Amino acid sequence: MTKRLIALVGPCLLAMIAVACGDEGFGASPDAPTPTNVPPTFVRIVVTPVATRTSVPTVPPTRTPEPGELRTGEPEFQLHLDPELTDVRPEDDVIFAGWTNYLANAAVIHQGWETELHLCSNGVVMIDGGLHENFTNWQIRRSPAISSADWGTVAVEIEIIGGRWKGRHWDVLTLVRRVGKVFVTNSPQLGPLDVTRSELCLGNSI
Repeated sequence: MTKRLIALVGPCLLAMIAVACGDEGFGASPDAPTPTNVPPTFVRIVVTPVATRTSVPTVPPTRTPEPGELRTGEPEFQLHLDPELTDVRPEDDVIFAGWTNYLANAAVIHQGWETELHLCSNGVVMIDGGLHENFTNWQIRRSPAISSADWGTVAVEIEIIGGRWKGRHWDVLTLVRRVGKVFVTNSPQLGPLDVTRSELCLGNSI
C-alpha cells in the first residue's frame, strides 16, 4: 500500500518542484541574460534614374549679306545649305540664293582650266583679260539632270552671247558640297573647285 502511494505522489511532487523553480531550477544560472530577439531593420533607398539628354547639334545659319552689299572677305559657304550637316531641306529659293551669295564676286578655277572664271555680281562674267566676250548672266539653278532629292547639287548656268551657240544657255558648272568642299561633277576631271574672292570683280564694282 505504501509503495503504491509513493508511486502516485512522486510524479506530482516532481511537477510541483519544476514549476516552483522555474528557469532557475535544475542547474539554470540566475545571472544568465535573457535572450532578446530584435527584428532587423531594413532601409529601402529608392533611386530614380535621370534620363540622359542627348543634345542634337544644330547648325546656325550663316549670315546672308544684304542685296547690293559688297563682300570683300573670302567666300564663306552657308552651312545650313550643306546636306551633310543638316537634315532639313531648305526651299529652292533659299538654296539658290545661298549659292549665289557664296559665288558672287568670286574667282573659280578647276584643274585643267587655263584661266580663272570670275563670277561677278549682277550676272557679269569675266576672265583675267576683262569681260568674257561670250558668257554673261550667270545664275544658280537646278537642271533637269539634277534630282530634286539631291538638293545639295546645283548648276551654274550662263547665257552665251557670242559665237556659234549664241542665244543658248549652258550649265558651265555642276557643283556639289561634300566633306566641307565644293566639287565639280560635270567635268571629266572630277575634283574640288578652288573658290577665292575676285579682286577683278571687286575692282569692276567700284
